[in-house]
Amino acid sequence: MHKAIRTAMAVVLVAGMAVDLSAVDKAEAPVAKPLKVVILVGGHGYDAKNFDKAWGGHEDIKCEVWKGKPYTVFDDLTKFDYDAILMFNLSSGITDTQKANFLKLLKKGVGLVVWHHALANCQDWPEFEKIAGCKFWMKAGEKDGKKIGKSGVGHARFKMHIANTDHPITKGMKDFEIQDESYNKQTFTDGLNVLVTTDHPKSDKPIAWTVDYKGAKIFGYQGGHDVRAWTNPGHRRLLGNGIRWVAGRKCINTPLPDPPASKKTAPNKVSPSKAKRQTRRTT
Repeated sequence: MHKAIRTAMAVVLVAGMAVDLSAVDKAEAPVAKPLKVVILVGGHGYDAKNFDKAWGGHEDIKCEVWKGKPYTVFDDLTKFDYDAILMFNLSSGITDTQKANFLKLLKKGVGLVVWHHALANCQDWPEFEKIAGCKFWMKAGEKDGKKIGKSGVGHARFKMHIANTDHPITKGMKDFEIQDESYNKQTFTDGLNVLVTTDHPKSDKPIAWTVDYKGAKIFGYQGGHDVRAWTNPGHRRLLGNGIRWVAGRKCINTPLPDPPASKKTAPNKVSPSKAKRQTRRTT
Protein backbone atom coordinates (compact mmCIF):
# COMPACT_ATOMS: atom_id res chain seq x y z
CA MET A 1 0.00 0.00 0.00
CA HIS A 2 2.72 2.44 1.03
CA LYS A 3 4.77 1.41 -1.99
CA ALA A 4 1.83 2.19 -4.32
CA ILE A 5 1.35 5.60 -2.68
CA ARG A 6 5.06 6.42 -3.06
CA THR A 7 4.97 5.38 -6.71
CA ALA A 8 1.91 7.56 -7.40
CA MET A 9 3.53 10.54 -5.68
CA ALA A 10 6.67 10.07 -7.77
CA VAL A 11 4.62 10.05 -10.98
CA VAL A 12 2.84 13.24 -9.95
CA LEU A 13 6.14 14.89 -9.04
CA VAL A 14 7.78 13.97 -12.32
CA ALA A 15 4.71 15.13 -14.28
CA GLY A 16 4.75 18.41 -12.40
CA MET A 17 8.42 18.90 -13.19
CA ALA A 18 7.73 18.19 -16.84
CA VAL A 19 5.04 20.85 -16.90
CA ASP A 20 7.32 23.34 -15.16
CA LEU A 21 10.25 22.60 -17.46
CA SER A 22 7.99 22.96 -20.48
CA ALA A 23 6.84 26.36 -19.21
CA VAL A 24 10.46 27.44 -18.65
CA ASP A 25 11.48 26.26 -22.12
CA LYS A 26 8.61 28.22 -23.65
CA ALA A 27 9.42 31.35 -21.67
CA GLU A 28 13.11 31.17 -22.53
CA ALA A 29 12.68 30.11 -26.17
CA PRO A 30 15.06 32.24 -28.29
CA VAL A 31 13.44 35.12 -30.15
CA ALA A 32 14.87 36.11 -33.52
CA LYS A 33 17.01 39.23 -33.20
CA PRO A 34 16.02 42.22 -35.32
CA LEU A 35 17.72 42.33 -38.67
CA LYS A 36 20.77 44.56 -38.63
CA VAL A 37 20.91 46.72 -41.75
CA VAL A 38 23.52 49.26 -42.82
CA ILE A 39 22.28 52.17 -44.96
CA LEU A 40 24.74 53.82 -47.33
CA VAL A 41 24.18 57.49 -48.11
CA GLY A 42 26.22 60.20 -49.82
CA GLY A 43 26.58 61.80 -53.23
CA HIS A 44 22.96 62.95 -53.36
CA GLY A 45 20.95 65.28 -51.15
CA TYR A 46 18.11 63.84 -49.06
CA ASP A 47 15.85 64.78 -46.17
CA ALA A 48 17.97 63.50 -43.29
CA LYS A 49 15.55 64.92 -40.69
CA ASN A 50 12.70 62.71 -41.89
CA PHE A 51 14.79 59.84 -43.24
CA ASP A 52 13.72 57.40 -40.55
CA LYS A 53 10.15 57.67 -41.82
CA ALA A 54 11.28 55.81 -44.93
CA TRP A 55 12.56 52.72 -43.16
CA GLY A 56 11.85 53.10 -39.43
CA GLY A 57 9.05 51.69 -37.29
CA HIS A 58 9.60 48.03 -38.19
CA GLU A 59 10.20 46.21 -34.89
CA ASP A 60 12.08 43.39 -36.59
CA ILE A 61 14.45 45.67 -38.53
CA LYS A 62 17.23 47.78 -37.04
CA CYS A 63 18.87 50.19 -39.46
CA GLU A 64 22.10 52.11 -39.03
CA VAL A 65 23.24 54.90 -41.35
CA TRP A 66 26.91 54.45 -42.25
CA LYS A 67 28.85 57.52 -41.16
CA GLY A 68 31.81 57.29 -43.51
CA LYS A 69 32.09 57.47 -47.28
CA PRO A 70 29.72 54.85 -48.71
CA TYR A 71 32.06 52.14 -49.93
CA THR A 72 34.40 52.29 -46.95
CA VAL A 73 31.94 49.89 -45.33
CA PHE A 74 33.61 47.24 -47.52
CA ASP A 75 37.20 48.08 -46.51
CA ASP A 76 37.45 45.63 -43.61
CA LEU A 77 35.11 42.63 -43.60
CA THR A 78 36.29 41.50 -40.16
CA LYS A 79 34.21 44.36 -38.75
CA PHE A 80 31.17 43.79 -40.95
CA ASP A 81 28.28 42.35 -38.92
CA TYR A 82 25.17 43.33 -40.90
CA ASP A 83 22.47 41.08 -42.33
CA ALA A 84 21.71 43.37 -45.25
CA ILE A 85 22.98 46.43 -47.11
CA LEU A 86 20.58 49.20 -48.11
CA MET A 87 22.04 51.49 -50.76
CA PHE A 88 20.60 55.02 -50.85
CA ASN A 89 23.84 56.61 -52.00
CA LEU A 90 24.87 57.87 -55.41
CA SER A 91 28.57 57.19 -55.73
CA SER A 92 31.14 55.93 -58.15
CA GLY A 93 34.83 55.47 -57.40
CA ILE A 94 34.53 52.08 -55.70
CA THR A 95 38.04 50.57 -55.42
CA ASP A 96 39.03 47.11 -56.61
CA THR A 97 39.39 45.94 -53.01
CA GLN A 98 35.95 47.29 -52.14
CA LYS A 99 34.45 45.58 -55.20
CA ALA A 100 35.99 42.25 -54.24
CA ASN A 101 34.79 42.50 -50.64
CA PHE A 102 31.33 43.60 -51.74
CA LEU A 103 31.07 40.52 -53.97
CA LYS A 104 32.32 38.33 -51.11
CA LEU A 105 29.49 39.58 -48.89
CA LEU A 106 26.89 38.85 -51.56
CA LYS A 107 28.31 35.36 -52.04
CA LYS A 108 28.23 34.85 -48.28
CA GLY A 109 24.50 35.59 -48.22
CA VAL A 110 24.35 39.22 -47.11
CA GLY A 111 21.24 40.74 -48.69
CA LEU A 112 21.24 43.88 -50.83
CA VAL A 113 18.57 46.52 -51.48
CA VAL A 114 19.35 49.05 -54.25
CA TRP A 115 16.97 51.92 -53.62
CA HIS A 116 16.07 54.93 -55.79
CA HIS A 117 19.08 57.01 -56.89
CA ALA A 118 21.41 54.16 -55.90
CA LEU A 119 20.51 52.76 -59.32
CA ALA A 120 22.99 55.34 -60.63
CA ASN A 121 25.85 53.95 -58.53
CA CYS A 122 29.16 52.74 -59.96
CA GLN A 123 28.73 54.27 -63.41
CA ASP A 124 32.09 52.89 -64.56
CA TRP A 125 31.60 49.35 -63.18
CA PRO A 126 29.35 47.37 -65.56
CA GLU A 127 29.00 44.52 -63.05
CA PHE A 128 26.94 46.74 -60.77
CA GLU A 129 24.11 46.88 -63.32
CA LYS A 130 24.03 43.08 -63.29
CA ILE A 131 23.83 43.15 -59.50
CA ALA A 132 21.14 45.84 -59.29
CA GLY A 133 19.24 44.71 -62.38
CA CYS A 134 19.08 48.29 -63.66
CA LYS A 135 21.23 51.30 -64.46
CA PHE A 136 20.35 54.99 -64.41
CA TRP A 137 22.67 56.58 -66.97
CA MET A 138 24.13 59.86 -65.69
CA LYS A 139 25.38 60.58 -69.19
CA ALA A 140 25.07 59.01 -72.62
CA GLY A 141 27.16 55.90 -73.11
CA GLU A 142 27.36 52.54 -74.79
CA LYS A 143 26.21 49.06 -73.80
CA ASP A 144 26.76 45.86 -75.78
CA GLY A 145 27.77 47.90 -78.80
CA LYS A 146 24.65 50.06 -78.69
CA LYS A 147 24.51 53.76 -77.87
CA ILE A 148 22.53 54.60 -74.73
CA GLY A 149 21.10 58.05 -74.01
CA LYS A 150 21.10 59.85 -70.70
CA SER A 151 18.35 58.74 -68.29
CA GLY A 152 15.65 61.13 -67.10
CA VAL A 153 13.39 61.87 -64.14
CA GLY A 154 9.74 62.73 -63.67
CA HIS A 155 7.52 63.85 -60.81
CA ALA A 156 3.84 62.95 -60.61
CA ARG A 157 1.21 60.95 -58.80
CA PHE A 158 1.77 57.43 -60.04
CA LYS A 159 -0.53 54.42 -60.05
CA MET A 160 1.39 51.34 -58.96
CA HIS A 161 0.31 47.89 -60.10
CA ILE A 162 1.25 44.76 -58.17
CA ALA A 163 2.53 42.65 -61.06
CA ASN A 164 3.46 39.62 -58.96
CA THR A 165 0.95 38.82 -56.22
CA ASP A 166 2.64 35.53 -55.28
CA HIS A 167 6.05 36.83 -54.26
CA PRO A 168 6.64 37.14 -50.48
CA ILE A 169 7.48 40.85 -50.82
CA THR A 170 4.21 41.80 -52.51
CA LYS A 171 1.84 39.06 -51.37
CA GLY A 172 -1.31 40.60 -49.91
CA MET A 173 -0.60 44.04 -51.40
CA LYS A 174 -3.13 46.00 -53.45
CA ASP A 175 -2.49 48.41 -56.30
CA PHE A 176 -1.82 51.86 -54.85
CA GLU A 177 -1.08 55.46 -55.77
CA ILE A 178 1.95 57.42 -54.68
CA GLN A 179 3.37 60.93 -55.13
CA ASP A 180 6.95 60.28 -56.08
CA GLU A 181 9.91 60.81 -58.40
CA SER A 182 10.32 58.31 -61.20
CA TYR A 183 13.12 57.45 -63.60
CA ASN A 184 12.99 56.78 -67.32
CA LYS A 185 15.26 55.69 -70.18
CA GLN A 186 17.19 53.36 -67.89
CA THR A 187 18.52 49.98 -68.96
CA PHE A 188 17.48 46.70 -67.33
CA THR A 189 19.09 43.29 -67.27
CA ASP A 190 17.39 40.15 -68.51
CA GLY A 191 15.64 37.78 -66.13
CA LEU A 192 14.26 40.30 -63.63
CA ASN A 193 11.38 39.17 -61.46
CA VAL A 194 9.29 42.34 -61.73
CA LEU A 195 7.02 42.84 -58.71
CA VAL A 196 5.55 46.32 -59.21
CA THR A 197 4.95 48.33 -62.39
CA THR A 198 3.46 51.61 -63.57
CA ASP A 199 2.12 52.75 -66.93
CA HIS A 200 2.81 56.44 -66.30
CA PRO A 201 4.60 58.06 -69.27
CA LYS A 202 7.15 59.77 -67.01
CA SER A 203 8.41 56.46 -65.71
CA ASP A 204 9.97 53.24 -66.89
CA LYS A 205 7.51 50.40 -66.41
CA PRO A 206 9.38 48.37 -63.75
CA ILE A 207 9.24 49.94 -60.28
CA ALA A 208 10.34 47.09 -58.01
CA TRP A 209 12.00 43.78 -58.83
CA THR A 210 14.22 41.04 -57.52
CA VAL A 211 17.50 39.79 -58.97
CA ASP A 212 19.15 36.43 -58.46
CA TYR A 213 22.79 37.44 -58.80
CA LYS A 214 24.84 34.25 -58.62
CA GLY A 215 22.63 33.04 -55.80
CA ALA A 216 22.61 36.36 -53.89
CA LYS A 217 19.26 37.98 -53.09
CA ILE A 218 18.87 41.50 -54.49
CA PHE A 219 15.84 43.81 -54.30
CA GLY A 220 15.76 46.77 -56.69
CA TYR A 221 13.34 49.63 -56.10
CA GLN A 222 13.32 52.87 -58.09
CA GLY A 223 10.69 54.67 -55.96
CA GLY A 224 10.79 56.33 -52.55
CA HIS A 225 12.22 59.79 -53.29
CA ASP A 226 11.13 61.91 -50.32
CA VAL A 227 8.93 62.06 -47.21
CA ARG A 228 5.68 62.15 -49.20
CA ALA A 229 6.58 58.76 -50.63
CA TRP A 230 8.26 57.51 -47.44
CA THR A 231 5.03 57.81 -45.44
CA ASN A 232 2.97 56.01 -48.07
CA PRO A 233 1.94 52.53 -46.81
CA GLY A 234 2.76 51.04 -50.21
CA HIS A 235 6.34 52.29 -50.01
CA ARG A 236 6.75 51.17 -46.41
CA ARG A 237 5.50 47.69 -47.22
CA LEU A 238 7.78 47.35 -50.25
CA LEU A 239 10.93 48.58 -48.54
CA GLY A 240 10.30 46.69 -45.31
CA ASN A 241 9.55 43.42 -47.06
CA GLY A 242 12.38 43.96 -49.51
CA ILE A 243 14.80 44.13 -46.56
CA ARG A 244 13.26 41.07 -44.94
CA TRP A 245 13.36 39.04 -48.15
CA VAL A 246 16.99 39.73 -49.08
CA ALA A 247 18.00 38.85 -45.51
CA GLY A 248 16.09 35.57 -45.58
CA ARG A 249 13.42 36.58 -43.08
CA LYS A 250 9.67 36.06 -43.31
CA CYS A 251 7.83 38.91 -45.01
CA ILE A 252 4.73 40.58 -43.55
CA ASN A 253 1.91 39.87 -45.98
CA THR A 254 -1.22 41.03 -44.20
CA PRO A 255 -3.17 43.39 -46.49
CA LEU A 256 -2.60 47.10 -46.03
CA PRO A 257 -5.47 49.58 -46.08
CA ASP A 258 -5.75 51.94 -49.01
CA PRO A 259 -3.34 54.87 -48.41
CA PRO A 260 -4.84 58.32 -47.77
CA ALA A 261 -4.74 60.88 -50.55
CA SER A 262 -1.53 62.91 -50.56
CA LYS A 263 -1.55 66.69 -50.47
CA LYS A 264 -0.36 68.29 -53.68
CA THR A 265 2.87 70.12 -52.95
CA ALA A 266 5.73 71.31 -55.08
CA PRO A 267 8.05 68.36 -55.73
CA ASN A 268 11.66 68.25 -54.63
CA LYS A 269 13.41 68.19 -57.98
CA VAL A 270 16.76 66.83 -56.89
CA SER A 271 17.68 64.21 -59.49
CA PRO A 272 20.62 61.87 -60.07
CA SER A 273 21.80 63.94 -63.00
CA LYS A 274 21.90 67.09 -60.86
CA ALA A 275 23.91 65.23 -58.22
CA LYS A 276 26.84 64.60 -60.55
CA ARG A 277 29.14 67.09 -58.87
CA GLN A 278 28.18 65.78 -55.43
CA THR A 279 29.05 62.29 -56.64
CA ARG A 280 32.53 63.39 -57.64
CA ARG A 281 33.11 64.93 -54.20
CA THR A 282 32.22 61.70 -52.43
CA THR A 283 34.38 59.38 -54.51
